[in-house]
Parts: sequence; C-alpha cells; structure tokens
Amino acid sequence: MSNLILPSHGLFFGSALWNDDCLSVNEIRKIWTERFGESVEFSHSYFPMKNYYSKQMGQVHKLKRILFASLQSSPREIIVDHKIWANDLEQKLMLNFNRELRPLNLDIGLLTLENVVLATGKSFAHRIYLGRGVYADLNLEFEHKSMKPLSWTYPDYSHPDFIEFFNWLRGFLLRKNAGKNT
Repeated sequence: MSNLILPSHGLFFGSALWNDDCLSVNEIRKIWTERFGESVEFSHSYFPMKNYYSKQMGQVHKLKRILFASLQSSPREIIVDHKIWANDLEQKLMLNFNRELRPLNLDIGLLTLENVVLATGKSFAHRIYLGRGVYADLNLEFEHKSMKPLSWTYPDYSHPDFIEFFNWLRGFLLRKNAGKNT
C-alpha cells in the first residue's frame, strides 16, 4: 500500500498566441497577470505550428507568441480550472471581436519538479483524463539533470532554448519549494 501524500506545488505557464490586429502584448500580459500574478516571460522565434494556427487566427505575419510563467507556486490540481478559464476567455474574445477567427490561443501548462504538462481538451493514448473535459498531456520529463522531450512532444517544446527555459524555471521552483512541506 502506498501512502497518499500531496505533491509539491508547481508553476503554471501559458503559451499565448494572438493576432496583433486584435490584441497587444500589453493586453495579453494584463489578462495573464490578473489571474496568475507576478510572472516571467519567454519569447522565441521558433514556432513551427504558425501556418497551422493561421487557418484559425489570420495571416501568419500577424501572429505573435509569448510564454508567461507565474512565479507563484500553486497546487497542481487547479490546472483543470485554469484550462477552463483559458477556453472561456478565448470564446469571450471571439464574441467581443465578432469574428470567426480566433484572436487568442492560450495554452495552459504546469511545470513541476518532475515534468511539464500541458492541459488539453483532446484525448490521446498518452493523455490522462483529469475531469470536466480536461486531459493532462505530458510533454517533458526531468531526467539526468534536465527536462527531456518525449516521442510525442511538440517540436517547439523540444527546442533546446525551450528546454533551457524550463530548466531555469524548474531551478526557481526548486529554490521556492526548498524547506516547504507542500
């Protein structure tokens, strides 16, 4: 029999992709920080899915992307609430802009000491159902002093610069959790 012990907290992050005809980075930042508080930002030009998203969001050259990571550690199980909030936000913005195209795509993720998980509404063999329509999609695992991609990890999350960012963020979380019994 295993003892049921609550895990350490994690850091929530969001990958925001938006059409800059509709929203500015400052508007996205304000939305993010109102929900998640003080955060760090990471941006990178490598985004191989831009053409895919342009079909839903408009011209490729109008799409901008940034990752926000909360510096406030939180219980892991609220990932479901955050994913539902992000979906509701995306739908509200579509209605506000009275558009068929999405002005914002906000993917919610969770970094823990062990791994990086994305929240999704899509089922697949490696995704675990969490409840209320949300699945956990394991994308990186911590092994041998670094985050490592898995065979199904998205190409951008496999990029060395992304790995370096998540390793840095994990180090921050490790220091934050040091001495805590969370």
